[in-house]
Amino acid sequence: MAEEPTVSTRLTGTVVRGAGRGRGLGFPTANIAADPGTRIPPSAIYSGWVVRPATGLIHPGTISIGSNPTFVDTTEVHLEVYCHDASDEFYGERVGLWFVARIRDTVKFASSGDLVRAARRDVLRSEALLASGHGRRVRHQALAASARTARKSASA
Repeated sequence: MAEEPTVSTRLTGTVVRGAGRGRGLGFPTANIAADPGTRIPPSAIYSGWVVRPATGLIHPGTISIGSNPTFVDTTEVHLEVYCHDASDEFYGERVGLWFVARIRDTVKFASSGDLVRAARRDVLRSEALLASGHGRRVRHQALAASARTARKSASA
């Protein structure tokens, strides 16, 4: 069952290059280097909104936080997001992630095919959560915060 995140409801960071595995699996992701001092939610798969202040766009997304256990045997935590409706690359852009709900734990799959099947289910679940009342409220909060930031930047 999906749960609302308990550690952080939003964070900001910069899009950086990753290993490129997501694109090869049909789920291109934006890898995020979170701002220094940011508390990252626990490793899991989440639904959320991706705010791109540079373009004024907000995208539905499925967020993965974890060590990519299917491919790597490391403890280094990666933060990446699959934007459901955007295929453009935005390396170097500052973005905001607004978390809606936790979908499931991050797990090691027996094969990349198993991972892809799970990712498809995750995206469907994420879409449903983003369309929920809570998901719409979080989107509204993200839009309002983005508009306030844009007004501050314009007046500075």
